Amino acid sequence: MYKKILVGILFLGLAVGGVHFAVAGGMREVTSTLSGQVTWTAAIGTHVEEGSEIIRISTLTGSAAAARAAASGTVKEVLVHPGENVERGMLVARIVED
Repeated sequence: MYKKILVGILFLGLAVGGVHFAVAGGMREVTSTLSGQVTWTAAIGTHVEEGSEIIRISTLTGSAAAARAAASGTVKEVLVHPGENVERGMLVARIVED
């Protein structure tokens, strides 16, 4: 009886994980590597290659890329806007991988 319950729980966990992965569709979260005021963001729907700038900020030393695409794909969501401040490690965008 215990084994059947354990197998059922394991199966349910795998099923839920599979559905989550299918719905997410290879979505990548993009975080800021620097802190500062946002000056530019990639437009939603833009196709980007790995390493492409997603967010630029103004720093004490000038303008710099604060977030780059970790994979090729399409910008699905941008969570910050020009004029807003971002902190290092903050979630700033989501990309759907190709």
